[in-house]
Order: sequence, then C-alpha cells, then structure tokens
Amino acid sequence: MMLLCVLAALGGFAALSMGMSRHQRDVLGKALPAGTTRGMKTAGWLLLAASWGAAIASDGAALGSVYWLGALTFGALVVAFSVTRLSR
Repeated sequence: MMLLCVLAALGGFAALSMGMSRHQRDVLGKALPAGTTRGMKTAGWLLLAASWGAAIASDGAALGSVYWLGALTFGALVVAFSVTRLSR
C-alpha cells in the first residue's frame, strides 16, 4: 500500500508540473490548451489526495501522515530533477 502512496505522489507532482505552462514548454516544447492544463492540475491534486488516503489506509492517520510527507518529499524531488533534466 505504501508503494501505491509513493507512486500516486509521484504521479500527482508530475501532473501538477505539467499543469504549468512553463514546464510544458520546457519538456514538451509547446504549451498545452487551457482545458488540458486545468485537467492536469485537477488530476495532480486528486492523485496527491489519493496518496494520502493510501498512506492512512495502510498505517493509520498518525503514522500514515508521516509516511505521506516522506512520499511527498520523494515524489517532489524526483519530478523536480526530471523536469530539470528534460528541459535541457
């Protein structure tokens, strides 16, 4: 269940990143339409919420929230380094 938490956090941050026109231009070479951008942002937030739900379902509210913060940190770092690498 914690693997699902980490993967959902990673996907959430990737979707939020692609919901920003600057990152779209850096990674894809063009900006996406406004509807797609809104969808990416919505999907990102929903995946982060699902990640928290998976962490709580796995280990309870207190410890699950702590694990979730670790998953968020890992996901954010992986996405930040990936976007930096892909933009060059």
